[in-house]
Amino acid sequence: MDDKHEIRKIYYLLLGIYNSISDGKESYVATQICLKFNDLLKKLNRIINDEMLDYFIITNNEMSGRHLTNGEMKNHICPVIEYLKNLYIESGEYQISKVGYLYNSIDDKDIRERCGDILLGDSAFDRAINQATQILEDRIKEKAGLKDTPLIGIPLVSKAVHSKIDETILKFSDKPDIQEGYSYLLKGIVSNYRNPTHHSLSYECTRECALKICSYIDELLKVIESSEKIK
Repeated sequence: MDDKHEIRKIYYLLLGIYNSISDGKESYVATQICLKFNDLLKKLNRIINDEMLDYFIITNNEMSGRHLTNGEMKNHICPVIEYLKNLYIESGEYQISKVGYLYNSIDDKDIRERCGDILLGDSAFDRAINQATQILEDRIKEKAGLKDTPLIGIPLVSKAVHSKIDETILKFSDKPDIQEGYSYLLKGIVSNYRNPTHHSLSYECTRECALKICSYIDELLKVIESSEKIK
């Protein structure tokens, strides 16, 4: 069981303890509840290793002679719940929601199948760009009828999407400036995103960056599909 799941479980157990405490400030909390709170706090500290949590441990002195009042118990538990909520729970749920929204905007089946597990993972997000640009390259080959060519990368794009309409295989527009723009655009994608992620492991990329690039490539795949093969 991973740490994130354990943190979430501890958070909801602490929340359960908090909700079981009545609002009566002078009512008392059973000793076993205090001990359970301490156990959860110690377990949490072993996971996240934050010495600040030690300040909220209920000491033996506090438990000796009398029970803690509900108000005193809440003074211990509330800061821990807020700490977990802000650092691990709500922030994580926001990111998951944000990622889900961006990911669901991707229409292409191949990108979703080959990049989805990476984009929704925890690290090495450059692999999603690697796969998305590989799909882009393959679609260019397929649309241009170049599946058997050994050309890859810039040479492939230069042959399939020439900046001059009378020399290109794939035409994106009757307007020369737009055709030229798509030629430069696709070369730029290959040069700046395909090559670095195919030839090294040093390309640093956040999840959000990878999602945006994959989403843009998703749009480019639609443009490639609508292009006209003229050779």
